[in-house]
Amino acid sequence: MSDEDFDKGGPDFSDSPEIADKPKGKGGGKAILGLLKWIGIGLGAVIFIIVIVVVTVSLLNRQAKPMTTVPTSEEYQRATPIWATFTSIDQITTSTIDKEPWSVMIKLNLAYDEADKDIQTELTSRKYQIQDALRNFFSMKAIKDLMPNREQELKEELREMLNRMLSKPAIKDVYFQTFSRNQM
Repeated sequence: MSDEDFDKGGPDFSDSPEIADKPKGKGGGKAILGLLKWIGIGLGAVIFIIVIVVVTVSLLNRQAKPMTTVPTSEEYQRATPIWATFTSIDQITTSTIDKEPWSVMIKLNLAYDEADKDIQTELTSRKYQIQDALRNFFSMKAIKDLMPNREQELKEELREMLNRMLSKPAIKDVYFQTFSRNQM
């Protein structure tokens, strides 16, 4: 290649380059616009992600069963807590309300929270009142209501009745120590 080829309009790489002076102006405007562009893109991405998450969660919550219900089948129930027991109630012997009465002998214990310091004192002071209420409760029942298949219902009725007698509902459970039924 000769120097003539370069004179025809090609670039001149000679030793004396001509430097064009750039106008010195404020170039900060382009930088700020570029920065604002990236901030806008970032905010847009964050808002987009938040909207997607909210929509997804709301769709999943509509379709799923609520998790607030606790399974009540026997296999899912946890162990029964260990309560302190009040055992000072004497054995109660009474007869049922049936036309042909049955003799019923019951010895029961009352379960309460051991952390409750006042309940032991209240149960002791109300011992005879509780015994009378229990005798009255069982004497007003028919034998069909006192059978073993109804014991859970009886325990619940007794617990509610005794808790109404106390200054606060402190009885957690009722335990039958003896529960015999004999036809007279």
